[in-house]
Amino acid sequence: MARLKPAEQIEQSYDLAMMALADYLTRERDAAETIDRLIRILDRDSLREAITEVLVDARVHPRPRTDAPKAGR
Repeated sequence: MARLKPAEQIEQSYDLAMMALADYLTRERDAAETIDRLIRILDRDSLREAITEVLVDARVHPRPRTDAPKAGR
């Protein structure tokens, strides 16, 4: 199985969480079961590692701010 990039892992977890909520809203699952499912999705070491990696990368390689004034203006 191919290893997902950190951003892909985060996106996959988001998608799984949205599906869990959709199942709850369509009454396929009860509230307690939905909460348990969300906790299992969010309590993964791989998700925590992916979030940490993305945050560290953003701090080490910051993107230019879009609201910063342009040079020479």
